[in-house]
Amino acid sequence: MTNRIIINTLDFTRKGKHQKFVLTRADLPRLTDEAVLVNDEIEANVYGDREKDGKPFLDVDISGGLKLTCQRCLDLYDFQINYRSRFIIAKNESQLGEVGEEEEAINTILAETELDLLNFIEEELLLALPMVPLHDEGVCVKPQVFVETSDITNPFIGLK
Repeated sequence: MTNRIIINTLDFTRKGKHQKFVLTRADLPRLTDEAVLVNDEIEANVYGDREKDGKPFLDVDISGGLKLTCQRCLDLYDFQINYRSRFIIAKNESQLGEVGEEEEAINTILAETELDLLNFIEEELLLALPMVPLHDEGVCVKPQVFVETSDITNPFIGLK
């Protein structure tokens, strides 16, 4: 996907729009490095609408498979992303504080006339990754040390 999709958040929510993405490694430059690899595709959906009390919101759903580097054994392992979040859109900074005080679990963002949805999705995907990627307990294979000589008294034997 080379075309960037830029939205006006309030217009997007007022019209109840929906945008679907099928993202590959090329679409996620900050995500794909030597520690994180996209298996095939990441699917993302962004929905705009209004709550019953009239507050505009964006719903973000992201799913797909990644390969992460285990920080314990340095092998790759499969990690499934199933992320869903709602963002209440505040029209100005004073509303941003009001919405944030109502409930801590509610995500709020400031209304933007030009929000790059691809960057927004990539940021949310980065936040959904584990801080320290690890295999499940007992899955890691410890690296084996190969000793060429039988002189076990030499402490530098393994440094070749």
